Amino acid sequence: MKRILKSIATIACAATLLASCDKIDSNEYLVFSGAAGEWFDGNGVSDHSQRAIIEKYTGVRCVNCPTADVAINDALAQYGDKLIALAIHDSSSFTRPIGDNPRLSTEDGNTWSNYFGVRAAGEYPAGLISRTLNGSAWDLFTPTSGINNRVDNILNNDAQVAVAVDATSNDNAMTINVNLEFLQTVADKLTVTLLIMEDGLVVTQRQPDGSDDENYVHNHVLRDVITDIWGADIDCTGASGEKRVALFNYTPASSEWNLANCHIVAMVSKKDSREILNVAECHID
Repeated sequence: MKRILKSIATIACAATLLASCDKIDSNEYLVFSGAAGEWFDGNGVSDHSQRAIIEKYTGVRCVNCPTADVAINDALAQYGDKLIALAIHDSSSFTRPIGDNPRLSTEDGNTWSNYFGVRAAGEYPAGLISRTLNGSAWDLFTPTSGINNRVDNILNNDAQVAVAVDATSNDNAMTINVNLEFLQTVADKLTVTLLIMEDGLVVTQRQPDGSDDENYVHNHVLRDVITDIWGADIDCTGASGEKRVALFNYTPASSEWNLANCHIVAMVSKKDSREILNVAECHID
């Protein structure tokens, strides 16, 4: 079970062996590994945009990763809020810190890296946009080029599900609201995966010429997956016009994170294939 805001309700729910949790009040309930305590009928989502997310598997000893950062930043400038970036550090040799810098790896990132075949391929940087398949294989590519056509392939489709997320933090206790509106009927079982990422981390990065930049700024760095790593089940029929909302409680895993530089990302995915249907991002208030 992920690090969830602890309360008296935790004790009450433990007796049910992580089954549906008793509601704390009309808006609060706990989230357990793989499932949300309860979903409610919502009021809809005002922004029906289709968005894409680029996951970049990277490392501080990867000499081509700064070139990928330039390409991704160019794409972010072009697509604006229709594209979200996430930098994932697994436990490969490329992520071993240079000098006494902190390691940016996460267990969650390592699990994803193994699942999507990044570690097996051993080629960094590796990119994956909205976890798209190319035939029966994941469409992994080197994100120093080829970003735009892949993003366009996502954005040129009408959104099946509109997603909105907002987050507030009070004394390091965070509440995250996820709103969904089905714009088309979706037959697949769906999950929502919540994660937290951080900008502005100054960590030494190896450059294309082999030198080390001690003042390199890392953005979009995965810090933690808040839900189960493959998401919380969405309680829905999937019918067009359906509106659902859930609230998640979360305590950040480290006091060293600068929450002012952190963002929450919500990814709605097909449960069986892991493909991402839509995604949303927010700052933490």
